[in-house]
Amino acid sequence: MKTSRLTRVAVIFFGLIVTTEVAVSSNNLDEKGRNKTHQKSCINSISGLTEYQKERILEIEQQNQTIKIDLREKQRSASGKKQKEDIKIQMDKQDESYEFAIKALLSADQQLQFDQFQSIGTNKKYPSQKQGGGKGKGGGKGNGQKYMM
Repeated sequence: MKTSRLTRVAVIFFGLIVTTEVAVSSNNLDEKGRNKTHQKSCINSISGLTEYQKERILEIEQQNQTIKIDLREKQRSASGKKQKEDIKIQMDKQDESYEFAIKALLSADQQLQFDQFQSIGTNKKYPSQKQGGGKGKGGGKGNGQKYMM
């Protein structure tokens, strides 16, 4: 049974269109074209959560993301170094209040699991710097950039 070249090309072309459509439609973009689903939720990493805890954690995470996006926008539009530093301090305070709000909902064992979730991928020397998340060949196993002088 021979299939004509035109039919084969049409099937391949249709497959590419379907694959591209699925890939593009699965992107969950916000109003500025950024992917909203990049942030992982901690509810999948903490065992024994009740439905109430899951709902509250998702609400707190959503509020935190909204506040952080606003602060990042302010930081980008700020002109002076002092303004940017002040906004950075506000962001750090927001991180602390977020962690406090989440931990207030959790038991002692769940708090330990949350701390482990928070520490994944952090540089032990500089905890605010995530390591190995790039798109290079290292697969997340690198030590970050070395500064040469």
